[in-house]
Amino acid sequence: MNIAIFGGGVAGLTAAIHLLDKGYSVTVYEKRSVLGGKVSVWKDSDGDSIESGLHVVFGGYKELQSILKHIGAEDAILWKDLALVYAEKNGKQTSFEKQKGLPSPLAELLGGLKTNVITWRDKLSLIRGLLPLLLFGNEDYFRSQDDITYSDWHARRGITENALQRLWRPISLALNFIEPNVISARPMITIFNYFGRNYEDARFGFFKANPNDSMIEPMRQYILKKGGVIENNARLKEFALNEAGEIQYALLAEGRRIEADAYISALPVHSFKKVIPKAWLKYDYFKNLFHFVGSPVANCQLWFDRKITETDNLMFSHGTTFATFADVSIAATDDYQAGQGTATGGSVLNLVLAPAHHLMELPNDVIVEQVMNELKTLFPKAKDATLLKSTIVKIPESVYKAVPGVDKFRPDQRSPIANFFLCGDYTYQKYLASMEGAALSGRAVAEKLSAKLPKHRQVELLS
Repeated sequence: MNIAIFGGGVAGLTAAIHLLDKGYSVTVYEKRSVLGGKVSVWKDSDGDSIESGLHVVFGGYKELQSILKHIGAEDAILWKDLALVYAEKNGKQTSFEKQKGLPSPLAELLGGLKTNVITWRDKLSLIRGLLPLLLFGNEDYFRSQDDITYSDWHARRGITENALQRLWRPISLALNFIEPNVISARPMITIFNYFGRNYEDARFGFFKANPNDSMIEPMRQYILKKGGVIENNARLKEFALNEAGEIQYALLAEGRRIEADAYISALPVHSFKKVIPKAWLKYDYFKNLFHFVGSPVANCQLWFDRKITETDNLMFSHGTTFATFADVSIAATDDYQAGQGTATGGSVLNLVLAPAHHLMELPNDVIVEQVMNELKTLFPKAKDATLLKSTIVKIPESVYKAVPGVDKFRPDQRSPIANFFLCGDYTYQKYLASMEGAALSGRAVAEKLSAKLPKHRQVELLS
């Protein structure tokens, strides 16, 4: 049985891996010259890795870690000490860390009491507001809180506004690129659950190299080794339907017809909406997808002639253009190092610019100047450093905006159309829009497709 997958991001590649393991014939069609989707990476003329974002692996990304192990890339992640590190003015840092050697949630409570990020009043309000969540929260409760913003949820539990602004606003911007008074409570309290219950689930990890070399390329190699096919520069134009409303063939932009036994869209939701056949809009399943709107985000990379920070971890900041950032010359050991491209042993900062709606039409040099001025207030060494190069990558529609009321519209991977399936981090699975959500959807679509459309012949599974 032949399966056509449109979209070569984490979701599409994961789906391909699982379907190949089940014995299906699979071809992945990717519209761009590079794979990876939201985690794509490419090289510039200097040989430097340009990333579409700062991609950090959460300890709770169990599905992503499982697929990496399956394809032989389990050593691709460098795990960091568990801490929320906040960059303050004049080189100072504050942090929120668990108390080592103690079980959760006691470790979080004592660690929170020791933090210097917030005041004692803030700390006590956090304990009062978050302890019931850590003790009794579950998936049903998290989903039930999707109808209010996180700011409302936060206030209803008597947690202080200072704690919101100092601790959780940068987390909200890093998570979905939108403010606490815009984001749904559901994704935020899900993160608290992971951070507050298990050390392994809460820690951050960075890819040793960049996401392409560490994850996407091993996925590509595995797919090819298993007999799968990957076509780049193959953009889906439309689906042609038969009289029953099922897909007769897919038409690529170049004019080529693709015929398969089943079709999977692993496109971002904003891209898939453009190719939904009008005849399918009689189904709420497809109409509901128009509730999803992508979050704008921009990513900035800066190369310096010297180190401006020594922090080997993810960092957050207050009141700056960038919500979260890292010095990847330190955090990633196999890329951004001296002797590679522009790197000279200096810092290579990767910064997430959010909220970014006001940055989309702003000239890149103006954005870089603003970011540089802010960095100089945080890191005194930046004042004497020379900026060797900068890049700005603007993404008008990234992950969908997790605003109140949208979660219930997340579609199942099995559609009303007999030979059509969906995957992507926006589809229904237990996690958020993320690399983990994409990997979960890839596994789910493979399982649901194989349950509905068993392959015609038995094929021995290969490990």
